[in-house]
Amino acid sequence: MRARAQGVTTAVFISILSLILAILALTAVAAIASPDGPSFSYGTMQSSCAPWDGPAVEMRLTTEPAQCKRVTEPYISIAIWRGLPIHEGQVVKLGEGSDAGSAARCAKEGDCKLAQSATIVFDRYQEHSSAAGHYELQFKGGEILKGAFAVKWCEERVVCG
Repeated sequence: MRARAQGVTTAVFISILSLILAILALTAVAAIASPDGPSFSYGTMQSSCAPWDGPAVEMRLTTEPAQCKRVTEPYISIAIWRGLPIHEGQVVKLGEGSDAGSAARCAKEGDCKLAQSATIVFDRYQEHSSAAGHYELQFKGGEILKGAFAVKWCEERVVCG
């Protein structure tokens, strides 16, 4: 009788352990399938300067509606200095071997992590007004940030050189 009770206890333990492992596996799959981080879908766009003082355009994508001259943190910074002026339907690819611009995720001003590669697609673009599209940034370690954006133009007087 004692052997039978011990067998039932072992069977119950294995069933509970299997259930816990199944729940953990489903939780891991859900975490991989759904993005954890914030969605950077708002932002601003303005004239800027390329590293060699040529013309550029900078976008700052934020997690909440942005205002000119005031960007909330964290944010994504995307600078484009080749292929200007930007036009509707344009695809900008950034990364090693590309001298078209840069993309980074910033916790705050001056605390940014440069993306290894990025693709920015401008589905809509109105010069000095607004833009909308989608982006995908890839970072060291395999992290990927992607989403859609809608930005407004901020008129800034910029003198390069």
